[in-house]
Amino acid sequence: MITPSLVQVWFGYACQQMQGVVQACVYLGEAEKGPYKLFEVFSESFVHSELIHENVEAALKRRKAVVTRIGANQGEAEVKHLVAVNAAQPVSTTNSTNYLVTCPLLIDRQLHGAISVEFQHDPSAKTQDFLKNVDAAIKWLQFLCSNETSDSGSSENAALALQITARALCQDTSAAAATSVVTELATRLSCERVSIGFREGREVKLYALSHSARYESKQNLIKRIEAAIEEAVDQKETLVYPAADDSRYMMQAHEELANNHGGKYICSIPLIHNEQVVGGVIFEHSSAANAFLPETVELCEQLAALFAPILEYRRFNDRPLPAKTKELLKNLASGMLGRGHLGFKFGVAMSVLVLSLLTFMQWEYRVSANSVLEGTIERVITAPEEGYIKDAPARPGDLVSINQELAKLDDRDLKLEKLKWSGKQKQISKEYREALASRERSQIGILRAQLDQAQAQLEILDKKLERTVISAPIGGVIVRGDFTRALGSPVERGQILYKVSPLDQYRVLLEVDESDIAELSVGMKGELTLSAAAEDTFEIVVDKITPVSQAGEGANYFQVEASLVDTPEFLRPGMQGVSKIEIGERQLLWIWTHKLVDWLRLKLWSWW
Repeated sequence: MITPSLVQVWFGYACQQMQGVVQACVYLGEAEKGPYKLFEVFSESFVHSELIHENVEAALKRRKAVVTRIGANQGEAEVKHLVAVNAAQPVSTTNSTNYLVTCPLLIDRQLHGAISVEFQHDPSAKTQDFLKNVDAAIKWLQFLCSNETSDSGSSENAALALQITARALCQDTSAAAATSVVTELATRLSCERVSIGFREGREVKLYALSHSARYESKQNLIKRIEAAIEEAVDQKETLVYPAADDSRYMMQAHEELANNHGGKYICSIPLIHNEQVVGGVIFEHSSAANAFLPETVELCEQLAALFAPILEYRRFNDRPLPAKTKELLKNLASGMLGRGHLGFKFGVAMSVLVLSLLTFMQWEYRVSANSVLEGTIERVITAPEEGYIKDAPARPGDLVSINQELAKLDDRDLKLEKLKWSGKQKQISKEYREALASRERSQIGILRAQLDQAQAQLEILDKKLERTVISAPIGGVIVRGDFTRALGSPVERGQILYKVSPLDQYRVLLEVDESDIAELSVGMKGELTLSAAAEDTFEIVVDKITPVSQAGEGANYFQVEASLVDTPEFLRPGMQGVSKIEIGERQLLWIWTHKLVDWLRLKLWSWW
């Protein structure tokens, strides 16, 4: 039964033992009816905040914990997040502000009120730690309510329970926490020794001894303590020595411990976590005045039930990695071979089946590579002379026939030059005729040479004029060259103007990753799919493998040439797609994982 005096004592100790508490308050009311009013506060300024009232109402309504991240000044504008969660679940791993944790007080499944605690920001702490602290404090209250006999006894038990739980939580390691707990128990219960042991496999090993942080595991005392704890663990019962006359429990190890090491009165209690015995705690008295009475034994059992889950949880998480791995494998084996766990077994069975299929099933292995379509022949058309572009109607993609005009250079200068030499030729021809008439032989020879020179210049100019018209040397498609917007621009002799490729002869250039190049050989067949015709595939044959790699997109590629078996009419040079070369049948698991395995091998080799 919950009483105001019990809650007052509990609240005071809880605020003192929980680390990082800035402010706190508790609301109480009639169970399941209310109204729930403010009962106790840790700071007067805290209870007047509107935020605390909102969180308390939310916790009471939902019967779940409410966690709010707030600023250091507790201003309403600084509230960042409000969420209702189960108190055992983590909320956030971000600790940038203080945390206001509000939990309902559920005693015997009845709602009696709520507690709200603000924790100070701690970079090393996690949000779930704050929730666990408040949840543990509520469990203390539940423990005290279930064992309340009087106000004074309740207060004393509350202090002891809170102190023991605080000892279990505040230490850095599980061993230090267990030592602190047994030392506190020995002091508060006036015991000569208190020891805790946990199961390790089939044996029980001593984990903590009161007033002693170090001890030799081979000492006779330690061995007899372990044997006494193991007696209680094996029988799963609380054992009190000297035993009653009608007792049927084995007490041989307890008798040896009492006769050889001074503890005449012994009480050993098994520690239970998740309905399993994980260890035991043993109390030893040397005087008859401190003999274990039934109420003392009951108190020890309740305290053991309180700190057992905490110490077991901390010990479980402090184990070394090999021990955790072993435990994981053990649980997996238990789930597979033991009773129940049908979902897990079905999942494992399906995984084994799929893995078996992938291991033994053969599938066609193909190497994929980005590909581009190019003409087998590509004729380059260059500028025959220096000049300026007069007309250029041809553009890339245009289909042209042989000798079709592609562009024309400006011929005005050439025509003027031809007119000049034509006039000069007429003049020399007239003088030549006059020299023949006068029979001046020396003059005839000179004029004859000048006449031949003029004729040669005219022929050269005629040829240049013919070359001002640039035509296609073959029929096909223009794959490069666009001067439609560059009319009047100068060109130099030998400058590339156009590239023409035929439409009936193509080659496929594949960029094969260096990790796959060893699988390819000349003559292999494959398929090509183009972006322009994704629904169709075209058969190809590998013709040549270039032994020089090229870098691109963060990887090295080898260029592989392949030819098309059939050449559809719609194909055009420059089309891109993906090619797949057939290598042969391989295991499906190998096909999916060989690149990852090769990468791991390379990394391991480079490290070692």
